[in-house]
Amino acid sequence: MREGRLDKVSGDPNLAAYAEGIFSSMRHQLGNAVNALKVTLDVLQENFEDFDDAKRKEYVKRAKELLDRQQTLIDAMRAYSIVSARDLKRMAFRPFWRHFVEEASRRMERQNIKLTHHADASPCEIMGTPISLDTALGHLLDNAVEALDEVNQPEIELDASVQDGRLMITVRDNGSGIREKDLPRVFLPLYTTKPGKRGMGLTIALKLLSGMGGHLELEALREGGTRARVWLKTLGGEENEKTIQV
Repeated sequence: MREGRLDKVSGDPNLAAYAEGIFSSMRHQLGNAVNALKVTLDVLQENFEDFDDAKRKEYVKRAKELLDRQQTLIDAMRAYSIVSARDLKRMAFRPFWRHFVEEASRRMERQNIKLTHHADASPCEIMGTPISLDTALGHLLDNAVEALDEVNQPEIELDASVQDGRLMITVRDNGSGIREKDLPRVFLPLYTTKPGKRGMGLTIALKLLSGMGGHLELEALREGGTRARVWLKTLGGEENEKTIQV
């Protein structure tokens, strides 16, 4: 994979707060969907005897679509509300990274995706929880996999390093990339360009990483593909002078 950034977008705590505002808008959308469903059912009830079978089926279908939309909004709000980086503790990054890479390797092997990984980082500690970090990075990995659907030689690269007191984790793919016009919206709830997807992965990843005092950035690369970068503050200690062997 060659270097060459086209553009990027950062997912910082301000965007996390913005996501909260989006959910307020979603609650408004839910109210609109409920009202639309009520009107649809009222019309169907009042005209049931006058409508022929085709017209009745049309209104039932419309009501079902409105109900499905409500359920999607409710599920998205529920998923976002229940995830949180709570009970943060000092956690060693080295054993976490080894386990994450092992799991990712098994998954990529099943999906016939080439995985390369590097760890040019000192053994360090961060404030967080393994499950929160695993969930956040898992969503980034999911996005990378989804971007490789039509790639002849799919590849994902994982990197970890410590720079200036910060742990940097990179997930990079050689997939379809992110269109420039889509960059400002990638962290918004329910935004997706993939049919059948909920569009909640990056939103949840951003919430979890922000809860750990972290930062998330996505870069669209000129030659194609996307690079996601995560920064987390490291905790001091003599162990930071050693080198990871993964």
